[in-house]
Amino acid sequence: MRRLYPVCRYLQQSRASDGRVHSTRLLPTSSSLRCISSLHANSTSGGDIRSLSHVADVDNSGKHVTLKYADSVRSTYHASWLWSNDPKRVTLPSGQRMCTPGQWQSVYGKPTIKNASIIYFNVGSTEDASMSPNVQVPGPTPEECCHPLSIYGTYPSWISATSGDKHPRPYLQIDWTVPMKKDTADESSLFDLEWLERFRYDDNARKKRKDKTEIQPNHAIRGSGPPLRYAEKSAVDTPSKHGKDGLVHMNYNSLIDVNGQVKEEGLLDLLDVLFKDGAAIVDETPQPKEMDSSNEDNFPVANIAKAMSGGSLSHGALYDNIFHVRVGEANAKNVAYTSVALSPHQDLVYYESPPGIQLLHCVANGKDVLGGESTLIDGMAAAYRLREMRPESFEYLVKCPATFVKQRDGACMTYRRPHIVLAEEGHTVHKSENLFDKEIVAVHWSPPFEGPVVLPPDDVDRYYEAYNDFENLIDNSLCSNGDSSDDLHHYANEYTWEKKLLPGEMLVFNNRR
Repeated sequence: MRRLYPVCRYLQQSRASDGRVHSTRLLPTSSSLRCISSLHANSTSGGDIRSLSHVADVDNSGKHVTLKYADSVRSTYHASWLWSNDPKRVTLPSGQRMCTPGQWQSVYGKPTIKNASIIYFNVGSTEDASMSPNVQVPGPTPEECCHPLSIYGTYPSWISATSGDKHPRPYLQIDWTVPMKKDTADESSLFDLEWLERFRYDDNARKKRKDKTEIQPNHAIRGSGPPLRYAEKSAVDTPSKHGKDGLVHMNYNSLIDVNGQVKEEGLLDLLDVLFKDGAAIVDETPQPKEMDSSNEDNFPVANIAKAMSGGSLSHGALYDNIFHVRVGEANAKNVAYTSVALSPHQDLVYYESPPGIQLLHCVANGKDVLGGESTLIDGMAAAYRLREMRPESFEYLVKCPATFVKQRDGACMTYRRPHIVLAEEGHTVHKSENLFDKEIVAVHWSPPFEGPVVLPPDDVDRYYEAYNDFENLIDNSLCSNGDSSDDLHHYANEYTWEKKLLPGEMLVFNNRR
């Protein structure tokens, strides 16, 4: 490429569709899990689960059980929820559920809680292992594992345990009243208390979970330096790998060895950075062997992409899996192949499922070429800030669907969706909707590929005003005229990352963020 003019500005999303990105958070740790105290360090509430004193209450109807935690917070669990998450109803080794949630009612007649108690077992001690076990209990699970027993990690799914207090681990035992009992095994259930504590769903726990996972401006890449979260006193990570441009840099050889084999440790490091920051740069990427796109093995960019995806590339129907961005192509089928500037946008938002990770390898970029900068801004963080600065505009972009479109010879794709998507938690069934307590989980923004909006007449003008507010927040090329949008422009200037890539640099980013 003589001039790299990649789709000039991108928004990214933290929730990558590629499951491997998330798997970096789910891999079992190498540290020993034998001490119960080490297991508690990752709990949601931050309290010591050994101090969980008692079952606070089983209501008269048997529909709820309430547990009192060390921080004096009471958390209620419904009988329906506990029945649906019973470890006995998990198929091994896949982790799939043997019963549907609806069968709590249709097959078993809505079982209720007859009794509930906390029982302590010795789990995981070498000394205990030599003793005669008297019960099988669910194995402790790795952090953030959704299964109620161990499917992967240090412990087996079911582990032999003895009662006592040498290495105590608390479990909740539920005795059921089952109207339509199928087996004596249906009469009781046993839950690991750490797992229950991790998946508390009371208001306080849900808020903590939202605060922990929602992308905020302090997570966003910036125009000068690493994301601000690295400077916080509570930060676990350090910006040691960040370059002067504010992004983490990794060497190609740390990801792919000389024989073309993937280095898993380096790959996991890259995925971890993408999950946290949304973008990274791979340095010293070799030149393609030849520019024949029919053979993907010719391209180092394809090697990295396949390593991250598990072996295959996606979304190649319109532009092929590997496409060459060259300015000046005759009859260019995309503006990116011209010298026309592009506003911030995501790629392929007219797909039901837009691509997650994208890669841009700079093969050549002449010194005398003007322009061609790659520009990034974190759309998820910007939506968070819009909610604070222009709450009414935020509400319109949540409630009003845009029309994303790709129509030309050989292609006809449209998809209607709002620009900002919030997590649905179900509580709005009984309460008035509060858009400001919900987690932002997606942003869809692609001005070059938008068609006519279809909205109630009273919403049209206000939608375009809200659109303008968000555009001013994310597009630093829009000049301030001293109007009320100056605060929006200030954010755009501070949080826009821009760089003219050098040959051998590969920009890897999360297209959905």
